[in-house]
Amino acid sequence: MVYFDEQSSLNVKLEHQLTASLTSLVQRGCDSFGVFQGLLLQLDEETINILVKASSAYAPNFKSVPSFSTCVPVDNCFPVNSAKCSTAFKQWFSTYFNAEKYIRGRVHTLDGSQVCLVFINACPEQPVNLDKLSLLDDCLSVILDKFHLEKAETNQNTLYEKLQSVANIGTWEVDLTTNALSWSSQTRLIHEVSEDFVPTLETAISFYKEGFDRDEINRIVSHTVATGEPWSATLELVSAKGNSVWIETHGMAEMKHGKCIRLFGTCQNVNKSVQLRLELEERRREAEAASKERGMLLSRISHELKTPLNGITGMLQALKFENKENVRMRKADVALHSADRLLSLINDVLDYTSIINGEFSLKYSDFCARSLIEDILDVFKTKCAEKGVRFYAVLSFDENTYVHGDAARISQVITNLLSNAVKFTPKGYISVQVTLKHQGDVPILLASIEDTGVGMSDEILSRIFRPFQNDTASASEELNGNGLGLSIVNQLVGKMDGELEVRSSAGKGSCFDIAIPVEMAVLDKEKQSDVVLSSDLLNVPLNVLVVDDNDINRFVLASMLEKFNYLPDEAENGEVAVQMARAKKYDIIFMDCAMPVLDGVSATKIIVQENLLPKHGRIVAVTANTTPEDKTNCSNAGMADFLAKPVVQNDVTLQVRHALNAKSVTA
Repeated sequence: MVYFDEQSSLNVKLEHQLTASLTSLVQRGCDSFGVFQGLLLQLDEETINILVKASSAYAPNFKSVPSFSTCVPVDNCFPVNSAKCSTAFKQWFSTYFNAEKYIRGRVHTLDGSQVCLVFINACPEQPVNLDKLSLLDDCLSVILDKFHLEKAETNQNTLYEKLQSVANIGTWEVDLTTNALSWSSQTRLIHEVSEDFVPTLETAISFYKEGFDRDEINRIVSHTVATGEPWSATLELVSAKGNSVWIETHGMAEMKHGKCIRLFGTCQNVNKSVQLRLELEERRREAEAASKERGMLLSRISHELKTPLNGITGMLQALKFENKENVRMRKADVALHSADRLLSLINDVLDYTSIINGEFSLKYSDFCARSLIEDILDVFKTKCAEKGVRFYAVLSFDENTYVHGDAARISQVITNLLSNAVKFTPKGYISVQVTLKHQGDVPILLASIEDTGVGMSDEILSRIFRPFQNDTASASEELNGNGLGLSIVNQLVGKMDGELEVRSSAGKGSCFDIAIPVEMAVLDKEKQSDVVLSSDLLNVPLNVLVVDDNDINRFVLASMLEKFNYLPDEAENGEVAVQMARAKKYDIIFMDCAMPVLDGVSATKIIVQENLLPKHGRIVAVTANTTPEDKTNCSNAGMADFLAKPVVQNDVTLQVRHALNAKSVTA
């Protein structure tokens, strides 16, 4: 039937009930009138629809027939009986209904449509028939009124259920006089039970997570039953399918003569909001921890910077007024030692921040493993001798052992561990064993560093690789580094797919074992030796420009160039460098990148675009910014090579040789 909401199962049920009631009414009318055909018609503008008919064996034979005329007023479309209709209507009626006589009941409303009863071959001249028809109309009116009321209630309930579903809110009710508990369909969905599940107060309580949540719901229900006060709480359920569900539950009591007779309320699935709140809380804790860690870093670094800076500035000031050569040398050594410590601190901070920010990457190359280790050991032999600590070293591979790996990071790992051993070993010995073994087809660089120093307790040992976890109880500055060394070592070894273990006992020393996988390589030994400039090359004149906003950096580079009797010109920023390049053709320009007024990359672009260099001329970047992006930017600007600060003599000499060779070819 076209006037029902087929999307609602409850409305479909009402449709079946209404159809049965109407069919029964039409059949009773036929029996009362002694006729074979009775109809319930729906009157539309253009058609008459047969909604119900008593017998399918009799006309009409269609579900719809064309309307005789407009249905307003109804008498034009369908007169009340055959005695009051026109000849034209009688002909129309005979055509579709195959009869001459009929009586029609009153017009009723069904879902906004006009409907009426019609009984075929019932005689309109008999007054008793009209009385019977009036009674049937009254019955029809009752049936339709009942249907409209039930449908309105059904629609209201359906809307209520939909609203519950949209908001994910279920309702419940407990009759405490009978202990009967009822759940709405959404409450069943929240608990993930079937529609035929019959809840009880005990089973409802058992859904709450054992422990705090179950104890809390028992407490608040008991309190509401005793006092009549409503409750509101956010608790965790474990559904029938074993899933964790956070709900927000509200409950109220109905009291009678001071006694609670009914509980009712709602429960809402708030999983998403609770999970979001928990996630935000976790992130807040992480942010607080990160903020605390950054605060510790800044506090520690600001403290650590003061010692080497004090050594550098103090010794440099003292050197200005010192006339004794031996004292001046000793003060210069102190200043250099402080500078080394400052550089080490800065490198540690940069490494640590790059690691925790995920910006760290390894740089693999071929190198001589024995030379690398021997250079490290030479430094620590002297340091141990100065402290009166015996130093033993065993290298179990020959001088021609070349491997492929990150030489700088391997050196940093071993250096940091040896520095740690020297720092915490006031007497006794330090032992270093390094070897190269194959595990299957993979070469493994093994190193063991053992000392007889102060050692570590189990409590310190458990957190030794976390940053800022040094022994702060020690009053000695030498026994308290910046707190980053071992953390960086652990991160570097992990980054190289290696392993790091430590054994230690308080008062008995420590032993660090590392295993780092590498690859075997054959390296041209000439590349490892010091760069040498022939006398023929040194006879070639060379115009050199050093560009840096720091006068000390310019002085360092100039000192390295003076070794070959080259006196460079100097510029304090990129703008001055461009002006000088316009006035003079330079064979090589050492260009800092980060400078005020005009940076090195921008200055290089101008020099290249204006063709200010000779054909063989080259610009070399000299900068502390060594990320791949920095190198790409320098190369795109037109720089020929890239030197990382602090620069070393061999790198500068190699750049000079490149410039001399290029000038010799074009001369």
